[in-house]
Amino acid sequence: MAPKISITYSASRDLLGMVSEEEYQRFKDQLLEAFQEEWPDATVVVDDDEEAFLDLDGISGQAEQDVRDRVEDIVSDIVETAAWQDEDDDFFEEEDERDDETEEDEY
Repeated sequence: MAPKISITYSASRDLLGMVSEEEYQRFKDQLLEAFQEEWPDATVVVDDDEEAFLDLDGISGQAEQDVRDRVEDIVSDIVETAAWQDEDDDFFEEEDERDDETEEDEY
């Protein structure tokens, strides 16, 4: 029987910028779901930390590097798709647009 793989990913809020607690929790939930889907037989944990990092047990060599690369891809995809964000998070974009309109009105 092959050794059981253990994946512990420590997420960092800094990766997402300014987010609510609910958004951060959705992000971590999406990570957990994606990791479990990718490695259904592994023990998977997503924790919090000031710095994002990955801890793997039960795997080494090229297989470990392959898992590390795939975890990085999954994290990047989830960050980029931003499905964890609240829909009304366009506040800063709307504020920038209003600033642009104000500047145009001043001329």
